[in-house]
Amino acid sequence: MRRRKPLDSLQRLAEFDADAASREIGQRLAVLHAEEERLQQIDGYVQHYERLSADGSGSLTTAMITGRRQFTARLREAATRQRQLVAEEETRYRQQVERWREARAQALALQRFNERLREQADEHRARQEQRRLDEIAQRRRP
Repeated sequence: MRRRKPLDSLQRLAEFDADAASREIGQRLAVLHAEEERLQQIDGYVQHYERLSADGSGSLTTAMITGRRQFTARLREAATRQRQLVAEEETRYRQQVERWREARAQALALQRFNERLREQADEHRARQEQRRLDEIAQRRRP
């Protein structure tokens, strides 16, 4: 019984760690989705300004065309940086999923170990009780 208390505490701590890792997965996933959405917006802007540059160059001055091209180039750079950020967030998300898997596996292993200890203790108590009953039965025999 004395051994079970610390192991129960360890199991609860492992479960708490797994739950915290699970919550962190949700947070990482939300960040990842937000960054992916931002990337889609930037890609949309790039496509829009590329179409404007291709379609409306007849009535624009050279300075306006140059300004649009520079702006489109900056948008492409922003899209490249955003793709890198999305890739980094995907990596962080995958790492967090792996951390959760490890934490969950540890919690389950401790749970199974605790269950085996309880079963062994129950079996031990049952054998002791049976021995006592056998002793009582032998004493009553003539």
